[in-house]
Amino acid sequence: MDINKVIIIVLLLVAVVGYIRLYCHYRRNIKKVSFLFDAIDNGDFSFYFPTEKMNKEDNILHQSLNRIKLFLQHTREEQMEREKYYEQILNAVDTGIIVVDSHDNILQHNQAALRLLDTDVLTHMNQVKGKLKDEHLAKHETQVMLKDKHVRIIALSDVSHELSNQEVDSWIKLIRVLTHEIMNTITPVTSLSETLLKELNSEELYTAKSSSAEQAKLKQGLETIHKTGTELLVFVNNYRRFTHVPQPQPALFYVEPFLERMAMLCNHEVEIEVTPKNLLAYADESLISHVVTNLLKNAVEAFNGLQSEPTTKASIRLHAYTNEQEAVIIDVSNNAGLIPDDIASHIFIPFFTTKPEGSGIGLSLSRQIMRVSGGSLSLHQDKAQGITTFRIIIN
Repeated sequence: MDINKVIIIVLLLVAVVGYIRLYCHYRRNIKKVSFLFDAIDNGDFSFYFPTEKMNKEDNILHQSLNRIKLFLQHTREEQMEREKYYEQILNAVDTGIIVVDSHDNILQHNQAALRLLDTDVLTHMNQVKGKLKDEHLAKHETQVMLKDKHVRIIALSDVSHELSNQEVDSWIKLIRVLTHEIMNTITPVTSLSETLLKELNSEELYTAKSSSAEQAKLKQGLETIHKTGTELLVFVNNYRRFTHVPQPQPALFYVEPFLERMAMLCNHEVEIEVTPKNLLAYADESLISHVVTNLLKNAVEAFNGLQSEPTTKASIRLHAYTNEQEAVIIDVSNNAGLIPDDIASHIFIPFFTTKPEGSGIGLSLSRQIMRVSGGSLSLHQDKAQGITTFRIIIN
């Protein structure tokens, strides 16, 4: 065989072997890069490309792939931290946030949305369509593009507190005007009638020429004026209390002994539960005691007013605990029956009462006390259990 041909064949074999080795090396490197991106796409950053006992080219490649992994891992961790930060911000606000896609699927929501809509799970708008019509919820909707998809961001706000404050302010202004005008008008009338009654009962008037029938008629009329005026004064003084709640003087006090003292004043067995046992509240204890005493009194009267014996044991319960915002909550509950809806919507309005001898001031004054104390008083009814609860929140 010609030596030239041999040389050419050898060179071709060397070239083919070199190409094969180069191709195999290329394929190995491609697989390494592919493995890198597949792992990252699956959120797996536990891999590591070795750099010890490697040839120079592989060492450089492995170091570069490890740097890419560390960079992408750091970027992903930063993104997760930002998402957690934004989620904490969303959960810290009182406004409910719901993100909804074009099919009414709920993509995201915060804790305030669950609280305002009174639910534990939010996955679809069909769950809350009825609740969104609540007059106490203000709804604001914005349409945006998110990852090339149209989504709606719904913001929910509880306006019941604002409505309640406006309602109370209006009542206070009205009652102050009524108090001023009625007191100015009725005081001299009662004073004059009392004076005339004294004169009528004196010996001088009985010896006068007027007949006994005229005297009796005059006495009856004056007694009527005096009685009506006195009752009106009592009525006005009750409502004067509503507009002149003392400025609270808050201080720390233990809730459990406080509730035990309140229960002792109640002519009924009261169950008390306080969690934790050493729960402290910061409020004006004397004002809060007025609210709790009034609610316990109403609970006892609810049992006394029943037409028949209750089917279950009559129960009054005081339950104190804290919520996520660390506000102290005192629930005053009883199983004397539910308050009808048409009455429940008016029970906190001054003047309103269903009791023959009631003044209509107790619950309205109690809510006003909680309002000036920076807290609230609200009614909650468990229709399934037949339990009525008045909830005191001390912020």
